[in-house]
Amino acid sequence: MVSALDNTRMVSAQYALKNLRSSDDSSQDEQSSSVASILSSYGLDSSSASLLSNQALSGLLDTLSAKGDTSDEANATGDSAEVTSASFMSMLKKQLQDAAAAEGESGKAHDMLAALEAGTLAISDPTQGVSITAWDVDDPDEANTDSKTGKAIDVSGWSDFLDAHLERGAGGTFVKQNGSYVDQTNNSNAYFGLIGSNYYYLSWPQAAA
Repeated sequence: MVSALDNTRMVSAQYALKNLRSSDDSSQDEQSSSVASILSSYGLDSSSASLLSNQALSGLLDTLSAKGDTSDEANATGDSAEVTSASFMSMLKKQLQDAAAAEGESGKAHDMLAALEAGTLAISDPTQGVSITAWDVDDPDEANTDSKTGKAIDVSGWSDFLDAHLERGAGGTFVKQNGSYVDQTNNSNAYFGLIGSNYYYLSWPQAAA
C-alpha cells in the first residue's frame, strides 16, 4: 500500500520531472535545488544533485515517480547483462578513478576503487534482480574475461530495496558513517548512485578498526 507521504513524494517527483524537461526559464541552480529537495525527501544524499546532468536527473526522477509501478518499463534501468560484462567493469573503474582524482588524497571513491581492485566490491541492481562482485579488468588474470555470471536477487523497486538495506535516522534520511551509508544486512559500507547512465547499489567491507 502506498502511504500518503509516499504518494506526495511521487507527485512531487513527477512535477519536478515535468519542470526539468520542459522549463527553459528555470536556472540550473534552481532545478538542482528542486531535485535535491526531492532526493532528501526519499532519504537519499542530495549533495551530488548539482553534479548530475539533466538526463541523469530525469532518469532518477523517473525511477522515483514510478515507485509502486511494477511494470517492466517502470523498473527497467538498462540491460541486465551490462552489469556482468567486462565493458561495465571498465567503465566503473574509469568513473571511480576520475572521482578519486577529484577527491584528492582520500575519500569514498578511493575506498570503492580499492575494493574493486581487491575483489570485494559488490554491485546490485534489484530492478533487474542481479548482483555481482566487481573485478579489475586490468588484472592479467582477467584479460580474457568478457563477462561473469551474476547472483540472482529478489526483484524489487529501489525504494523497497534501500529501505531493506539502509537504516533511516530520526529525520527520515538514510544514516551515514564516515561519509558512506552502512548496509544493515552485513554491516558493509554502501553507495547508491549513477554508474554510467543507470543506477546501482555498491557495497564493500568496512575498514578494520
